Amino acid sequence: MIPVVSKPAIYFHADKDADSECIKQVLFGIEEEGIPCELEIISLKEEVQAAFRASASSPLLVGITLKNDHLVIHYRNLPPDKPLFSEYRFGAATLEKQRNMGMNAARLVKGVPFK
Repeated sequence: MIPVVSKPAIYFHADKDADSECIKQVLFGIEEEGIPCELEIISLKEEVQAAFRASASSPLLVGITLKNDHLVIHYRNLPPDKPLFSEYRFGAATLEKQRNMGMNAARLVKGVPFK
């Protein structure tokens, strides 16, 4: 039997009601840094725990969730209830800030300073 190997990527789980423009900006930021990302639109119950689970599943150790205007970026080596970034009112942020959050998730993978 051939083992299934996950493609290295940041895992991004967005709630079904998440703002598509916010999702797009985060993805643009990740793409600008040259890191692959896998987006999944699902029903999220609790965004911090979901981000931790995404980071625990990600081969790159980084997970992102977006629900109810709350963006969470988590790193697998952090405690489950202590995400690296937790931004409320994310939809009200500038497009640049939304994109920068995606860049920061990718920069975490690369090990370079955040924007």
